[in-house]
Amino acid sequence: MNKLKTYAFKKPVIFSIILILVIVPFTFIPMAPIFSPFLYHQSSEYVTGIFEQVFASLVLIIILKRFNLLKSAGFTSPKQWKDLLIIWPMLLFALLNGSDLFSGNIIIDKSKPLVIVLFILVYLSTGLFEEILCRGVVLSLMLHKWGNTKKGCYLALILSSALFGFTHIIHFILNQSSLLATVTQITYATFIGVFFAACVLRNKTIYPAIILHAVVDIFGSLKEIAINGGLNETYFTMSIFDALGCIIITLPILIYGLFIFRKVTPSDLSIYTEEKFTMI
Repeated sequence: MNKLKTYAFKKPVIFSIILILVIVPFTFIPMAPIFSPFLYHQSSEYVTGIFEQVFASLVLIIILKRFNLLKSAGFTSPKQWKDLLIIWPMLLFALLNGSDLFSGNIIIDKSKPLVIVLFILVYLSTGLFEEILCRGVVLSLMLHKWGNTKKGCYLALILSSALFGFTHIIHFILNQSSLLATVTQITYATFIGVFFAACVLRNKTIYPAIILHAVVDIFGSLKEIAINGGLNETYFTMSIFDALGCIIITLPILIYGLFIFRKVTPSDLSIYTEEKFTMI
């Protein structure tokens, strides 16, 4: 483990790419048939997602603990609760995602309480897994390498967010979405990743990002638990105009993320680099 830790700290980008290539596909293993004899298809898919993502999250937490990065990865309470107010743009984005619910275009099917509970839990586990992976492990390793300069801080912010966006290429590989739809998702996921990373570093805690990530996903997927709704397992595609619309809508989130990150200085991130001088 010490050799792996040394390699991860010296080559954070390569280590992060390898980790992503190993652990992200694990969360897409089709295990639903195992639960099908006991649950309906939709519930089986949710249970599979919960199990895989929580298990992967535990593996990542073990890695962070062995690398002595749990604290620097944000597993701490916020220093000042008022600082959490900087998340407001993403809350607005979440409400925009859920606009069909507020307008009455979709109605939650309350006759399936188990499905609703599992729906919430699966997206909570998604927020948990993706934030621990990208804002926990990946960002922490990069800041450990480059966080002693302002330029290095920006490099870590952008690269870790780009890798977060890159993880969504799995949908194209699994033939779940078109190339344009995948590239669009990679782009706006990168924008959102910058915002989440900036929030984690400004607030010095990862917990709000986990919850907010889950909330955004939940509001964006409400059709799954709506009347006459369900899992959308069709091939996802979009027009060039829809793609540009998604990018334009999320561009302000990128700009705001960079705006709030400007107050983060290398001295604020000393917790990431304090081990550097003890490593051989």
